[in-house]
Amino acid sequence: MTDITRRRLFVGLAAAAAVVAATPWLFKRRREHDHAMNPAADAHTAPGLPNAQPFQTPLRLPGREGLFAEVALSAPLALSARAAAFPIFAGKPTPVWHYAGSVEGRAVANPLLRAATGDSVEVVLANELTEATTIHWHGLSIDEANDGSGLHPVAAGARQTYRYRIDNRAGLCWYHAHPHERTGLQLQRGLAGLLRVEDEEDRALGERLGLRWGERDLPLFIADKQVDADNAIVYRIGADDWIGNRVLVNWTPEPFLEVLPALYRLRLVNGCNARMLRIAFDHQGQPLPFRLIGTDGGLLAQAWSMDDVFLAPAQRVDVLVDFGALAPGARVLLRSLEYVAMENEDESGAFAPDPMGDHPGAAPMGDALDLMQFCVAACSDSQRRQARLASANVPAALSTLPAPPDTTAWPVRPIRLRMDSDGTWFINDWNYHQVGHAPVFSVKRGSREVWEIRNNMTSMPHPIHLHGFQFRVVSRSISPPDVRSRKVAPQGLGPQDLGLSDTVVVWPGEIVRIAIDFSQPFSGTQRYMLHCHNLEHEDMGMMVSFAVED
Repeated sequence: MTDITRRRLFVGLAAAAAVVAATPWLFKRRREHDHAMNPAADAHTAPGLPNAQPFQTPLRLPGREGLFAEVALSAPLALSARAAAFPIFAGKPTPVWHYAGSVEGRAVANPLLRAATGDSVEVVLANELTEATTIHWHGLSIDEANDGSGLHPVAAGARQTYRYRIDNRAGLCWYHAHPHERTGLQLQRGLAGLLRVEDEEDRALGERLGLRWGERDLPLFIADKQVDADNAIVYRIGADDWIGNRVLVNWTPEPFLEVLPALYRLRLVNGCNARMLRIAFDHQGQPLPFRLIGTDGGLLAQAWSMDDVFLAPAQRVDVLVDFGALAPGARVLLRSLEYVAMENEDESGAFAPDPMGDHPGAAPMGDALDLMQFCVAACSDSQRRQARLASANVPAALSTLPAPPDTTAWPVRPIRLRMDSDGTWFINDWNYHQVGHAPVFSVKRGSREVWEIRNNMTSMPHPIHLHGFQFRVVSRSISPPDVRSRKVAPQGLGPQDLGLSDTVVVWPGEIVRIAIDFSQPFSGTQRYMLHCHNLEHEDMGMMVSFAVED
């Protein structure tokens, strides 16, 4: 039975799924954990990590060469999209599709790129793969020609030069392949990296807190991969919601990081194809609270204390975690907590094929999943006192982020997310395989609109990504209980909604309004993509292009 046929069966049970999805007790927060956090224990394997002894490998940090090397974009950079094998797991090397380069004699792969607001960037991509690819600069306010979407594929053997100015405020963006119908495959095989943008405001916060980049200010790039017995990353075109049986953080399987009993800034990126994460820090079965200080588009106006946060594919969160009160030897587990996935596919019936058949050993969507472990090191009394001072130094006002705009007089554009009886995903009545490259609507440059995104109850959570522009979330309504419970501001907004975003999750039955200012320094017609960042949905056509015109 094909995946399309299986999805058609799911629709027939939509009414029952809607009732189940709306039941509040299903969203209760579980704090129980059925495993010990001792990395030396050999009687237990963490959920979703078959044949793996978790938390034995030091976390890969930004370095000078190899995977995850750090590269400043202060000079033109040449990258090649190619395949090569890397020692990632124990045993055989793993073939990885990656962006390779050479910087001052250092070989780099999927480098962590660094730039500052106002910088002019030049990156040349040579495609050494046997199929078309791109570099999409996810999160940047950029023109169509340099956006790197599937509208401008780089053919096998061809080259493309990306030249643009960074007008974004500081934040952790990322870059990845974006070819039509092959994005899921190419990201699963490895074509993605991080882009750190700096500005004076962000540097000032780091100096005030004494958090040096690469020491106590660290990126955590999380991705799950489906890995076979030969350590190869596998993928099947046309499969639903590709989820993996191994977790990589900074290209490190099930890692640990030794930390001081001090304040840390951790910048998390969900680089999974489809897996939603519910991020939490667990100490002895209890949540270690953290402070959310930033989202996709950089710092929030203030910090928010939280126990956990949803992180959908493509989203980023910037958090402060204080290990200062923990004793030497304490262990903290970075987990994705259990949550109700709200995927109606879960009720497909006895005669449908197992949706996990393509993902042997993977934890199902919504199940708890262990990501990495922090081990608290011993330190001197003076170091511990300094750590306490850093935590107390977190300012009440983090940034000069403006308040959300008053959208009372703004025109409202309705956007509906749905699936038809054949299992095809649509944005309004558009599916990219049916409408193609032509923009389905246009907006006037300099105009401002509210997009009201309504997700059918007979659906699943969709992380909706907008190319070329960041936006503000202005309201949530008819939200599921665990989303409503996070409200800290009027109109149903949680802490994660209070910054600049480029990707927003819309849960089944929910209505989310976002405010977009289409001002930009470009001219002529600029085409951009709007799509679900569940990459299998995107590749199945849950994507459209729109135009910005003079």
